[in-house]
Amino acid sequence: MSTQKKNLAIICQNRKLPFVFDEAQAMGVEITFFYNENEPPPPVLPAVVRSIALPLFDDEEEAINKVMLANREHPIDGVLTLFEPALDFAAKIAHQLGLPFLPEYVVEQCRNKNMTRRVLHDNGLNTPSYIELKEGEYPNVEQIKFPLVVKPTNGFSSQGVTRANNHDELKSAIDKVWEINNTQLKNFIYDKGGVLLESFIDGPEFAIETFSHCGEVTVLSIGDKGNSKGPYFEEGVYIAPANIDEKLRDEIADEVRRALKALGISEGPAHVELRIDHKQKPFVIEVAPRVGGSGISHYIVKASTDINFLQLVICQAFGMEIPIKLELMAKSIFTAGNYIIPVQGSGIFIEIDGLANLREKPEVQYVFEFMDAGHKVLPYPHFSGYPGFILTRHTDHAACEAFYYDLQKSLKIKYL
Repeated sequence: MSTQKKNLAIICQNRKLPFVFDEAQAMGVEITFFYNENEPPPPVLPAVVRSIALPLFDDEEEAINKVMLANREHPIDGVLTLFEPALDFAAKIAHQLGLPFLPEYVVEQCRNKNMTRRVLHDNGLNTPSYIELKEGEYPNVEQIKFPLVVKPTNGFSSQGVTRANNHDELKSAIDKVWEINNTQLKNFIYDKGGVLLESFIDGPEFAIETFSHCGEVTVLSIGDKGNSKGPYFEEGVYIAPANIDEKLRDEIADEVRRALKALGISEGPAHVELRIDHKQKPFVIEVAPRVGGSGISHYIVKASTDINFLQLVICQAFGMEIPIKLELMAKSIFTAGNYIIPVQGSGIFIEIDGLANLREKPEVQYVFEFMDAGHKVLPYPHFSGYPGFILTRHTDHAACEAFYYDLQKSLKIKYL
């Protein structure tokens, strides 16, 4: 069954990350790109044959009507989003069109971190202790054991995520999350905002990329994400495969498979974040039923294993047969990584100093810059965007770590 001329609806996408557009073009797929009308029209992009603005986060009913009108003119064969806040909308569209997608309740219990905790706990998985708060609520001091992590119930990109070590820090963190819920996240969470308190798992963090088909979960990649202690949890590095032994790798993979099955992710991609405690016990922290990082997870998987992650995802969106035989665990061939340039402060962004000639280095596959001069960067735990990504490929983990250590010294953010 050919993908030639099939029409893939993509709901929102970072235009500077090319992976989903490039892979669709390589497959002969046509893309209808539905973008948020609050953003400018996209430039010419590979495989995109039409672009349609939607009031996606302002008027959902009108946005749905616009997609249905577009479908009447150019029938849609599959629906895909790599953008966390658009998952609910994509699920609704796919179901109205009778196209493959996860059930809406599955998307909701992944998006809502309190629901995720409850499902994992009820299914016997390792789960941090947790409390959900509604606006104006503060926890009973007798319930509290520090340190805690405070986060928005429906947040993403580490917005508002803060470690609290005492009652004063806890109150300040809760107030800050409510501020972020009511400002930066307001249009993305559809009045589903809350605050989640959970016990801090003091150990290294991992990112796991998976693809599920007919209920079987393939772990494509397990990558290192560092060992941040807070108080804020700004993204730093992502290196795959992780530098761990086979026993821990198998335990992480088993916990992730159990978590995805408990949450109902029987088809398609998932990006999982997980921490290991001092007893080497794995705790699933968050689960996103999508390709992570607007396509970065695709790069990590493809560059380290040669498995074309987005090709699998696009075929699944069309309800087609999966083109390769998948095992329970993919085998890594190379080391791939993403150096996430830290904001290094706050202010009016001018430029990233030190990028000159970086693209010529043999390890560097892509350099992405996301901020324009004049962009206002707020201090964490606010999230003002990523300055840039450096995607690399290496023969081994140590070489990648050494390369990122040099980047940390040489790349500096200039502020006004």
